Amino acid sequence: MEFKLDKFQEDAIKSLHENLNVLVIAPTGSGKTYIAEKAVEKYLSEELNVIYTTPIKALSNQKYNDFNNLGYETGLLTGDRTIKSDSSLIVGTTEILRNMIFTEDKRLEDIGIIVLDEVHYLGDSERGTTWEEIIIHAPKNIKLLCLSATIENKSEFLDWIVSLRGPTKLVESNTRPVPLDVELVATQKNHEKIYTIKSTKNNKNKRIFNFDKKYLNHKKPLLPNQINYLDKNNLTPTIFFYFSRDRVETKARQATSTRSRQRKNDELKKIYDEVFKNLDNEEYNLLNLDELYWMWSRRIAYHHAGLAPIIKEFIEYLFLHRFIDILFATETLALGLNLPARSIVIDAPYKYDGVKTRLITQSEFLQLTGRAGRRGIDNIGYAFINYDKNIHTHWYDKLFTLKPNILNSSFSISYASILNMINKYEVSEAIKLINESFYSFQNKYDTHELEKTFISKLQVLKDLKYFESELKQKTLTETYRDTFIPGLEIIENGKEIEFYLMFLCTGLSKSKQEFSINEKYQNIYTKYFVIQEEINKLESFNNINSRVTIDISWFSIFNEYLIKNNLEYVLNKFNLNIGDFIRSAKEASELSLKLYNIFNIDEFKQINKLFTNKLIQKTML
Repeated sequence: MEFKLDKFQEDAIKSLHENLNVLVIAPTGSGKTYIAEKAVEKYLSEELNVIYTTPIKALSNQKYNDFNNLGYETGLLTGDRTIKSDSSLIVGTTEILRNMIFTEDKRLEDIGIIVLDEVHYLGDSERGTTWEEIIIHAPKNIKLLCLSATIENKSEFLDWIVSLRGPTKLVESNTRPVPLDVELVATQKNHEKIYTIKSTKNNKNKRIFNFDKKYLNHKKPLLPNQINYLDKNNLTPTIFFYFSRDRVETKARQATSTRSRQRKNDELKKIYDEVFKNLDNEEYNLLNLDELYWMWSRRIAYHHAGLAPIIKEFIEYLFLHRFIDILFATETLALGLNLPARSIVIDAPYKYDGVKTRLITQSEFLQLTGRAGRRGIDNIGYAFINYDKNIHTHWYDKLFTLKPNILNSSFSISYASILNMINKYEVSEAIKLINESFYSFQNKYDTHELEKTFISKLQVLKDLKYFESELKQKTLTETYRDTFIPGLEIIENGKEIEFYLMFLCTGLSKSKQEFSINEKYQNIYTKYFVIQEEINKLESFNNINSRVTIDISWFSIFNEYLIKNNLEYVLNKFNLNIGDFIRSAKEASELSLKLYNIFNIDEFKQINKLFTNKLIQKTML
């Protein structure tokens, strides 16, 4: 071993060898992954299998590569990708593991430990329930290794795990391996020199930070000046975080236009040609490779969810291997991917969270600043926040404490989870298990509303005769898409492929876009909508507040693709980013295969083939 272990790593590894559950809370980049690697080594040496879960597919792909590079025969299960699914070490998303637990997958019999990376996702409003269901329902003989950088109420979270899983060791570290300097920076109206208003090196506010006459003279630094400042002070590679795709692209173009082409680009060109050599002209243009290479050859790039997966993977590779100095990115880059920089810059701390525009939370701030400082390379990492006169100084004071937010449960009851519970437990036992949730633990076991929701939704399922139909049950339990319910009431009446495509689209993740439906297909949609209203009446009668609603936004897009089989035409017609199309196309591909296996309806197989386009499936894996 070439490096000395930190005490928290020693303690965690010792606890693993004592066959304890382990909860590790330590800053990003401090070496939590090494603990997971030692857990894998221990359990595989004992001929027990390991499941390593992550919240996002990109992180699962990265971990899959990492473990393969360490010499382990590793499987990958992310829904849209299945590789060596019977391997002793499986990397996958939490949803895959949750489904394995409820279906009592035989592979669980040989599992020694489950690694829950980024376990603070348990607080996510849309997906957090999945983490709780795993911790509650995983066989009790399986140990857990939970990893996170951002949990303030760690003792409370530990006590909950102990109440369910038995002896659990909390191992924590507050020390970053690379110290972090956070600076609030600004310029004056009549002077472009960047200066620091507030820094973690000096926690007391400077006088100019108070509300006095000088307050009016502060302004946000201009991008060219900021890049020049970073270059002059040897603070690159840098990640500029913006909470808007458009701003990420615009700022990257702005920065590139003032930067000259690098002289030594031979190695970049060689890697570029290797990855993209098999593309035809149409695919090349769709990926916008001319402009992207123009940026990359000047050591600048941008990264957001609207890019094609192959482009995102390539940019991540370039950044990790030091081909990029300045990376403009949305916060999706900070979600666990191992892409450290010497410095990060937060242009404006406002983000739209799907409901409203708000200031980022302390945990989100820690996630972003976690990218700053490369272990073994940098002595210190830098995080710069651009000053905004509209933000009260108390908000900055709170942010500079570098403390995460309290982790709160987002546990909810879905129709799919009820069916899974009833298939595994008696009704009375299933209701009791609600009391084992972190939500119950945090609310002093007051689960009256959750139990009421469970009973009400169970009654709706009975009224809809779900317990008399194995097909209906399997559709929900294997897809976890409650929005399929209206379509399941009429699926036997389907005749044409458009009917099944619309049914599939009701199960896709919600789209931000809304597209009108061609009159030709309005009658199909009307059938769905009428059934939805009938189900909503049932839900209302049973006092259920959150009603089933269908969203077929992707139907018009995918139907056009079905007709034309021309990706460029569809993207232009609907003004879509290729990454958004590919993400939903992969989800549709995964779902259509599941639906074909459940119903044995050939149209679902045809839909699945629709998304086998090499550009949709292309990856660096």
